Amino acid sequence: MTRRLSMAPQHGEREPAFSYLSRVAARYGVPTRDFAADMGLSFSRIIDGDPRDITALAELTDTEAERLLAWSPKYLGNRNHYFCGHVMHAKAIKESSVRGCPDCLREDLENGASAPEHSPYIRGEWLFRPITLCAKHNRPLSSLWQVSAQQDRYDVASRMVEIAPAIASGELDHETREPTKFDIWVADRVAGRSTGIWLDQFSLYPAAHFCELFGRALWTVRIPKSQKFAPEEAHLAFWLGFKFAKDGESGVRLGLSSLQEFEGAPTDGPKKKFGDLYDRLTFDLTNEDYAPFRNLLRDHILKTWPLGPGDDLMGEPVLTRHLHSVLTASREYGIDSRRLRKLLVTAGVVRAVEQGRSDAWELFTPEEAEPVLSRLETLVSATDLQDALLISRTHFESLRKDGYFAPTLEGPEHKPLWDLREARSFIDGLLQGAEPVYVPMHSWAYLSDAAIRLKVSPGTIIRLIEERRLHRVGKHVSRDGFAAILVTLDEVERLLDRPTTPGISIQVFAKQCGLKDLYLRRLVRMAHIPSTEGRNPKTGAKQRFLSIEDIDAFYARFVTLRDLAVEHGMSWQALRHELAQRGIEPFSPDGEDYGAVFERDTITL
Repeated sequence: MTRRLSMAPQHGEREPAFSYLSRVAARYGVPTRDFAADMGLSFSRIIDGDPRDITALAELTDTEAERLLAWSPKYLGNRNHYFCGHVMHAKAIKESSVRGCPDCLREDLENGASAPEHSPYIRGEWLFRPITLCAKHNRPLSSLWQVSAQQDRYDVASRMVEIAPAIASGELDHETREPTKFDIWVADRVAGRSTGIWLDQFSLYPAAHFCELFGRALWTVRIPKSQKFAPEEAHLAFWLGFKFAKDGESGVRLGLSSLQEFEGAPTDGPKKKFGDLYDRLTFDLTNEDYAPFRNLLRDHILKTWPLGPGDDLMGEPVLTRHLHSVLTASREYGIDSRRLRKLLVTAGVVRAVEQGRSDAWELFTPEEAEPVLSRLETLVSATDLQDALLISRTHFESLRKDGYFAPTLEGPEHKPLWDLREARSFIDGLLQGAEPVYVPMHSWAYLSDAAIRLKVSPGTIIRLIEERRLHRVGKHVSRDGFAAILVTLDEVERLLDRPTTPGISIQVFAKQCGLKDLYLRRLVRMAHIPSTEGRNPKTGAKQRFLSIEDIDAFYARFVTLRDLAVEHGMSWQALRHELAQRGIEPFSPDGEDYGAVFERDTITL
């Protein structure tokens, strides 16, 4: 027969199991983890929401198990938890800081003075980070304590004793406020109620988190990005993002457009405009729950930003231009922006300066302007071509000797002339799929500087790019034309057949082909690709290198997801989905993980 604890306090409304266990232990004057062990339970498992231990606790205290389970986060593994019908990350539900409403806790203290079974306890909804307001008292939640160790953090009864004076005195109180529409929405979602708005279709925490990131970005119109919200102001980011997101995609696009119009030019880049919203969705929040918001942001940027080949969007190269601005078109076609705008205004493609936006943001599609742009005089002199492409006279003449930049028109009666569009197209072709580089560091070098340092002609390096032997090509995001092309000295040096070792290191080649160092080393170790033994030129120690033949063997058998995406002109996410649909799996003999690398003979696209 199961033992019953006659002195167990009454379970609080919406109280998690770990809070209740702590109060039961305190009622018997025993430390929580010791009390749990004495009862055949585990405090750690109770914290993790283990149904068996929580059900056993319910039987010991004559409490309904469903009440205990309802507001107790259940750990699912990989830092994910199940809470109130939703799966969410630990950052949403188990922060090191425990929050609460001082008014609720004061009422608990007052009730506990006359009835010990009513000691202060944690309400389950306080655990969810996007909830910042007590719905009962309209009091912002305060940080009650911050403890790293989980068992100490969730030993609620012990922590409540420590902060009881601060609760009673009002020291922890923030000014009351009216609930925002976001407060009402998130409380409804946690309680299992649908509100019928666009956000309801998405997982709860990703939707709330998107509102927060979007709101932070929108607040930069008024406050600097570096200025953080005070704890009692945390709701403002959620509220402002929700203000736009509640109206669906149209509302989100309206908010994003307002950020673009605030200040700066397209050359600032989406990262600078959208801040953490862009960074987190691009690099951190890459799981499927965030995909709708990531895709919406990417689609908006593609439809409102004059991006072209050589630009980067959310970690992927832009392969096709969808929009031009007056400024990007003037650069591409080599015509003064003021003259070009007058021609486009006359054709009804853009608005006049007085009615429209700046040249950087006055947008149009290439198709709309084709009748105008195709008639522009694009033949220019050698000097004008050099100025437009940002290439020195010395390098220009050297490239001409190597067979590049042949004149479009030349004759005995006039100086040679060049088609500037063709010249720019040639440069864009060299930059297709290039990595965006903000500050050239490490082995990056401008193509012109690399030629000088390696004592070769610029044409020699360009030939390596054209033959696709050079796998790492960069584009300086703040430069245009020939001056934007970057290469890595070590890769060019290797391809010039002047190595000081049998080849390049595994680490360097991993960066070039787009694999993690770990996976490439595993391919070498398991003899799936050949390698060459040599000595490290600095330490003299023996190590494995990849010679030209080894690398050729790698590319003959394998292709990485990054290289395959560039070959087929697709984003890596779309390509990954297409491969999965076709049942094409990454190379993984015997279940071993080698990363996003495929055997070429398995690719059928």
